[in-house]
Amino acid sequence: MSDSENIAAMQRELGRQLAALRRGAGLTQEGIAALAGFSRSTVSVAEIGRQAHAREFWEACDKALAAGGVLAAGVDQVDAVRDAEQRAAARAAQEAREARALAALGAARQHGGVTAGVTAVQPCPHCGQEVTVLTTLLAEPRQHAEHPGGPVTADR
Repeated sequence: MSDSENIAAMQRELGRQLAALRRGAGLTQEGIAALAGFSRSTVSVAEIGRQAHAREFWEACDKALAAGGVLAAGVDQVDAVRDAEQRAAARAAQEAREARALAALGAARQHGGVTAGVTAVQPCPHCGQEVTVLTTLLAEPRQHAEHPGGPVTADR
């Protein structure tokens, strides 16, 4: 799943903050990379916000810059927003699935001999939100006198 524009903007801002702290400390990208134990290219990519990095990277930069945890806190905020967006997307997808199931249930009930109903309410295995499980039982097709021994189909 690609990140939203909001998350991308937050990553760019965090990267700008890293660059400002690095310059304020009088360090080059190579210098902070050596102190933090990462490559210069990792620092460069982080500073422009083009790629999410693990919290360990931001903690190492915090320590190398004596920044007091502001970078790690920033990445925690980005991660919290990403998680919230993913949960919201999962909820929306589940609601769409439920709406389609309810529409199919309504259509099935208009045909005779259909039994349908809610069989369970349980947590989604992916997001934990409660979901409704619908079961639809279709009756055996009625046999007509002119077609004994089998269901009537459109091609008969």
